[in-house]
Amino acid sequence: MAGSKKTKQIKQKESPKGKSIAQGGNPEQYYIENPAWSFANSDQDMWSFTKEHVGELIWTEILPRLKALESQTWNEILVKSKKQNHSINVEDLNKVAQERLGAKYIEAESLISLRITGNHRLYGYMTGRVFNVLWYDDDHGDNKTCVCSSHLGHT
Repeated sequence: MAGSKKTKQIKQKESPKGKSIAQGGNPEQYYIENPAWSFANSDQDMWSFTKEHVGELIWTEILPRLKALESQTWNEILVKSKKQNHSINVEDLNKVAQERLGAKYIEAESLISLRITGNHRLYGYMTGRVFNVLWYDDDHGDNKTCVCSSHLGHT
């Protein structure tokens, strides 16, 4: 006669302390959601979101682009349009950008690059469906001053 198997139930003694769980459930849930934006952690020193750096482009270029992206899901933005909008490994960023992440106590394996125009990009990280804007790079390309150099092949 085979021994009976008891199913052991684990009981939780108490709930973790803190206000809430930072991320629960399906981590890819945000793909079916529309984006939201946060500027709370934007860098004020490098590739900054300041009047001196961004100027009138906030009204003529950046906000219109963000409004247009709000009508799409993250799947449409990051998967279907992955040539313009994509993740970048932190190791591939400019050394100054990597140092800025450390100075801001941001630990990430990758950042997201959103194309605003030809050589203008927003860089940030995701928290759920919220894109946390870090930098506005107005000189994206094959150079040493941009957040992440792009090395285009001869096409």
